[in-house]
Amino acid sequence: MWKVLLLHTCHLSLMGLFSVIQATCNIQPITGDDAEFCSIDLHVEYPGIGDVSCKHIPQCQNFTQDLFKKWGAPVVTYSNAQEDKIYVLLMIDPDAPSRNNPRFQHWRHWLLADIQGRDLLSGKGLKGRVITEYKGPSPPANTGYHRYEFLLYLQPPGSVPSLTSSEEEFRGSFEPVSFASRFNLGEPVATTQFMAQNPQQKDL
Repeated sequence: MWKVLLLHTCHLSLMGLFSVIQATCNIQPITGDDAEFCSIDLHVEYPGIGDVSCKHIPQCQNFTQDLFKKWGAPVVTYSNAQEDKIYVLLMIDPDAPSRNNPRFQHWRHWLLADIQGRDLLSGKGLKGRVITEYKGPSPPANTGYHRYEFLLYLQPPGSVPSLTSSEEEFRGSFEPVSFASRFNLGEPVATTQFMAQNPQQKDL
């Protein structure tokens, strides 16, 4: 009988501990001026955490470690995509190496062109032409939160986006406005972002 009571007590203790972990691992939304960058119809999902659009990724349950080292490219969906149109998706870090000293700002993490509108609607992954291979976030320690921005452009017929030789050699100091202008992409049709920091740094 005492073994049953002991097991029951341990089970309740573990349930209590799990509840505490869950309670302290809430994903908080981005607020203030940063929230203005977030379109409600563009979503970014990673397998272990779900939709991170306009959210801070917390330091618990290995979320940040998995984001940096385990998870691949996210699933990106755009609910207002037109099936018969094609799009360009850009993922950048404007805070490289830090928000206070962004000398390599707009570090390019991912760049896809020729994305079918139906893929953006389906939520099954994007099959566009890879211009820059996906590389997950990797903010340096003690640099605070970094913004990871996603910009979605409508790609005009006949436009073939590509990088210059210098852009191919170095992902940092990328200029999204200049890139969009070169290929007549115009303004993004939708934008969003999430925020994350190095796992070695405590939440600020």
